[in-house]
Amino acid sequence: MHAAAVRRALLLPFLAASIWLGGCAKIFERVVSDSATRFAFQLRDEAAALRRSGEKSRTFEHRPVAWPDGPDGDYRIEFVGPPESNDGRRALMTAKSYDGPLWSSTTHHLNYVRVPLPLKAAHRKGEPTRVMLELRDGTVLVTALK
Repeated sequence: MHAAAVRRALLLPFLAASIWLGGCAKIFERVVSDSATRFAFQLRDEAAALRRSGEKSRTFEHRPVAWPDGPDGDYRIEFVGPPESNDGRRALMTAKSYDGPLWSSTTHHLNYVRVPLPLKAAHRKGEPTRVMLELRDGTVLVTALK
């Protein structure tokens, strides 16, 4: 065998494993997370897309997934913290009802975005949440939930 053929033969399994593991990461994120953490993963991806785009703002839709441990009907998303503007460190919480108790929470989104003010959006089953992101001074902010 030529050296190039040997390199290709060694590279192909590595490349296939990398692609397979990349897909597994997304599956892993879905299977072992709750609804708040899945929304945080989407915020991560949308914040990265905003940074790559060169734009100053981005709007996207979030549709919660019922399985595992997510809402299968009405739902609510809240970013909670002090009423005044702060450094944007607010907890992300979700509820499995329009106005009932909060169900799951995370701060994982703080690795990717900040939330300067408390935000809340409640929706009936099947309705998406529209999320507005803004890029200001190098920081991605969640500025509205509708």
